[in-house]
Amino acid sequence: MPSPKADRPEPTFIQNARREQLIECAVDVIAEAGVEKASFVRIAERAGISRGVISYHFGTREELLDGVVQLVYALGEQEVGPLVRAAGSSREALLEFVSGSIMFYAAYPLHMKALSAIFAAAPARSERSEHGAEMLEVHTLLEAGQRSGQYRSFDARIMTMTIRAALDAAVWRVAAGDDAATLANELRRTFDAATRSDDR
Repeated sequence: MPSPKADRPEPTFIQNARREQLIECAVDVIAEAGVEKASFVRIAERAGISRGVISYHFGTREELLDGVVQLVYALGEQEVGPLVRAAGSSREALLEFVSGSIMFYAAYPLHMKALSAIFAAAPARSERSEHGAEMLEVHTLLEAGQRSGQYRSFDARIMTMTIRAALDAAVWRVAAGDDAATLANELRRTFDAATRSDDR
């Protein structure tokens, strides 16, 4: 039996705009009150609409939370992706990814707080295609740098996990008030030293 979501027609421009507005309101409520208190009623109050409007656009609360996750990853790609693609080498692309990610965290504090709260409430980040794509991109940059001689020999998978762990810590440090530019520069130096070839 097809799901109600599968029966819905393609959303119009206005409907997409409304969905985006509701997702942004959900970001604000989650960042302010936490995931558990981010009910349709509370989000509707923030948006100045009835609860039924949210139910029309998002069949379940989980669907709305999924929309928040998708939005944050899309914003990250929008902000960091061009920096990585414009880099002249795999080494520089990796460093731009590291520092660009931290500056993104600082530019979107509420979005990062909401995303962290969602993953803390239901730890399934590793199952997200967006997360997998990000990890694969870093892994690919590391392997490309090794092939070109820019990087020393190391386990690219372990290094990818280490970079992700450092960036996760940076999310919390930025939220706690640490200077994002200082963190970005420090982690750039750290991972440049950890990966570069001894010949460089």
